Amino acid sequence: MISRGIFRYFFVIVLALSTGLLAVAEQHTQTIHLMFTNDLLGGIKSVPARFMNPENAPMLSGGAGMYKYVQSVREKAVANDEYTLLLDGGNFYSGTVLGTYDGGATIVKWMNRMGYDAAVPGPMDFDFGTDNLRTLAQQAKYPFLSGNIRNDKTGDLADFVKPYIIKQLGEISVGIIGITGSNLADQVLPSRIDGIDVQPPLNEVRRLVREVKNEGADIVILLSSLGLPYDRQEVYERFLRRLNQKDLNWESFPLNALEIAHLVPDIDIILTGGNTAGYDHPWEDPQTHTMVIQNYGNGSGLTHLRLEVDKRTKSLLEYKTPTERSVSVTLLEDDIWPDLAMEDSIDAWASEAEATLHRDYTAQIVEIMAQPAPDSCLTTPTYEQPLRYDWDIPTVNRSDTIEVMTWNIEQFPHAGDTTIQAAAAVLRDLQPDIVGLQEIGDIGEFVRMMNLVPEYGFAISQHSSFYDQAVIYRKDVFTFLGQREFFTMDDFFFAGRPPFQVDLLWRCGDQSMQLSVVNLHLKCCGDGLYRRQRSVEQLHANLLQQMAEGNRNIVVIGDWNDELLDTGIYQSFYAFLEDTANFRFATREIVEDPAQASYPSWPSFLDHILYSRGLFDESQGGKVQTIRLDEYIGSWHSYESLISDHRPVMWSFPVK
Repeated sequence: MISRGIFRYFFVIVLALSTGLLAVAEQHTQTIHLMFTNDLLGGIKSVPARFMNPENAPMLSGGAGMYKYVQSVREKAVANDEYTLLLDGGNFYSGTVLGTYDGGATIVKWMNRMGYDAAVPGPMDFDFGTDNLRTLAQQAKYPFLSGNIRNDKTGDLADFVKPYIIKQLGEISVGIIGITGSNLADQVLPSRIDGIDVQPPLNEVRRLVREVKNEGADIVILLSSLGLPYDRQEVYERFLRRLNQKDLNWESFPLNALEIAHLVPDIDIILTGGNTAGYDHPWEDPQTHTMVIQNYGNGSGLTHLRLEVDKRTKSLLEYKTPTERSVSVTLLEDDIWPDLAMEDSIDAWASEAEATLHRDYTAQIVEIMAQPAPDSCLTTPTYEQPLRYDWDIPTVNRSDTIEVMTWNIEQFPHAGDTTIQAAAAVLRDLQPDIVGLQEIGDIGEFVRMMNLVPEYGFAISQHSSFYDQAVIYRKDVFTFLGQREFFTMDDFFFAGRPPFQVDLLWRCGDQSMQLSVVNLHLKCCGDGLYRRQRSVEQLHANLLQQMAEGNRNIVVIGDWNDELLDTGIYQSFYAFLEDTANFRFATREIVEDPAQASYPSWPSFLDHILYSRGLFDESQGGKVQTIRLDEYIGSWHSYESLISDHRPVMWSFPVK
């Protein structure tokens, strides 16, 4: 029988040995705290976390909470002889008025104070053009990385980016490569990427990985805006099936981060932006063992990985997460209190940004009115470029009315070039004065369509999280004054698609009118009823404020995703329906006619037009109708296959 004394003796020896082994292990490892953001979209102000609890939402601490967290990690790292990296995966400023009111300069100012080590440009970072991004790169105290953005004339790397950097962190060299998603032309207006060309990523990544390894990088991080798909397992399996098709040229594809992880070995970690939906745990490619990480967007949190690196083999041993649940830290005020000085700065910046939403166009209008006005109110365009379709749809354009149309154009273009040709043919025939379009999925293809109807100008939303809205207008009688998007810093009730307002001046002969067109695409399905009710209350209050400030003539158009005839707790639009002194639904006249259904597949009437009291007089003698395009195209099936599952709805009113 072993005595207690002997047992205690052996226990002390084992404890000493294990402690010594741990000490030796610690001597051979180095800790790097990798922190990462993506798709910030200018979302650094403290806002309610409505995605957690819409009615009683906890507060996010925003950019001030993130600053506090990062500074705390850095202080502890210094104390423990550890190291930190802070990186961003693109789309950093465009998404809120705080981000866009000065072209992103305020967000760069915040990122400088945060102490970012590097960032990669995403598609939305080009929203104000290449020259603006170049200016932001000059203002940034950290490099913009992208090895595949080229000068389209010389083929050289663009002058506002570097291909990579190598950071020496203690005994470990970390190579950080930047790559921008190559489908930029589909996501950005062509004029905004003038002078550059974005190369497909595969060969560029392979080349840059070799370069950083040759320059001594021990750990390779790919910082990208390639995107990690929402349904990553399904996309990965589909990719593997296609990988065996010999006729596919992967070198020319706009690959996502998951596909790059499989095709390019020797990358330890891919950090990517591109989607606002993050994942709680990294994706690890089963063949290359590359980890792919995408954080939640809109400034709601940041990724934090504690990387343990073997100093002898210079290889990544393991990673640890800040919590058992996730690699991401959600910035709730209950958990992370904001840095008060930073919070004061952000609040001041936000107030300055929101003040720009209150516009006075007086000087602009005086200047426009000094120019000759068009004599004719009718459009008589001629077209040099023929279209695939010639349906002979009757025109709605009249000399004594203004025609305003709303059209959900369903994931445009859902049938590719066929949809582009068909939609352009409809616009050429109908010739309405103003059209509000919803569900634009590809901006480049939208521009292709607009090039087929050159008599129209257009404005497109900048703050929608998915599927943009646009307002197009006849350039001969309308002059663009400006565009605005409200509730961008708290757009949960609007399903991430804040109301898109375009302000126009109509002139014909000796007549003129200032007109504001608000384009909506409200929440569908799920908790949609509650969110539609709250969004309509917000919009109603906003429009009343605009009217009090002198903006009298407002038309609200769009896919409202609900019916005017609902009653009781199921009615979404009470805020407007009960305020008949200030607002009327033009579509109220036709919603009870089944033949006028704007969404025949249900059937239902979801696409509405509302106008303010400044147009009450003009509404006398006006006309509202659903444009039954299927009757001219051949059948509902043909129309739905070619263009959309919604019919357009139009209100025309005489100008008095």
